[in-house]
Amino acid sequence: MKILYDHQAFTGQRYGGVARYYHDLIESLSKMGVDIALSIQFSNNEYLKSSSVRKPKQFKNIFGFMPTNMLVSRTNRMNSVFQLQRGNFDIFHPTFFHNYFLKHLDNKPFVFTYHDCIKERFNLQHIDNSTREQKQEILSRASKIIAVSENTKADLLEFYDIKADKIDVVHHSTSFINHKQPHNYYLKTPEKFLLYVGARNDYKNFDGLLKSFKSVVKKHTEVQLLCAGGGNFNESELQLINQLGLKDNVIHLNFHSDNTLFELYTRAIAFVYPSVYEGFGIPILEAFACGCPVVLSNSSCFPEVAQEAALYFEPNSEDDLTDKLLTIINDSSLRNSLIDKGFLRQNDFSTEKKAKQTLAVYKSII
Repeated sequence: MKILYDHQAFTGQRYGGVARYYHDLIESLSKMGVDIALSIQFSNNEYLKSSSVRKPKQFKNIFGFMPTNMLVSRTNRMNSVFQLQRGNFDIFHPTFFHNYFLKHLDNKPFVFTYHDCIKERFNLQHIDNSTREQKQEILSRASKIIAVSENTKADLLEFYDIKADKIDVVHHSTSFINHKQPHNYYLKTPEKFLLYVGARNDYKNFDGLLKSFKSVVKKHTEVQLLCAGGGNFNESELQLINQLGLKDNVIHLNFHSDNTLFELYTRAIAFVYPSVYEGFGIPILEAFACGCPVVLSNSSCFPEVAQEAALYFEPNSEDDLTDKLLTIINDSSLRNSLIDKGFLRQNDFSTEKKAKQTLAVYKSII
């Protein structure tokens, strides 16, 4: 059996959950002896730098960021079309929503992974360029659909015309379970901090976190909120931080390796995930693997993923979030209990388990 993956998730993403999902899946399947092909020629994706399957050539933004990325994307797409037309594969697995591949499959089966329905639920048009109709066509023509959580499966059944038995749930995983941190890894961080990871837009509820954190700082002036990744603070975020008097307590750190992110989880008082909606939430698994207590909103997929291994708050209540943050800071026995529960819970999300379940999906359509 040979599986062909395309370029989409890796062309524009240097980091990110979707690219990491496919990289870890491809590597795990390859180690299991599955014949894997990745149709990409150029990429600056960090995960592919260590790939055993395909290490594409890196490129410089010689025409500016967007024009260069568009050129690279079209070049990679032409390569994917060439691989599709050759037909040297048994199953195709596209990695994002562009439907260029549909007219080149020549009746070969394909599997599509759906990560979340956030765009559909919140009508956020900027998340991707695909229309509801384009997605419906892809989902209708796919031989199987993989949903990354039961919550995402329920959303797919709500927003699209799909039969339930066409969707298989395969949870995410994290390679942090097997991460080997370099000896004496150096990283300068505050002594006491809560950790926020990733993007901060829209449904992520970052503003709500800032407002709750203001009340935390009144009782714990020594605690800082460290925001890792997601780009530098924008003008409106800086304005809110200043308005709340948090200029000295909220900091941002860009990171360029898993070693840095691993270290942040390890040192943090707790990882805070205030988002009102997610399809899965890979940072939860990362925190579990690093022995970091987790504070989550009690919404969407979070209870499904974390179960008893997290401290939950109501996402629309700033007072409740404040209360839970103070609780996690003050109660060391609770932190230790959540760490132990997180280590146990992470065993359900190994990369090997995800790969085996995905392989079973592939075999079901051959």
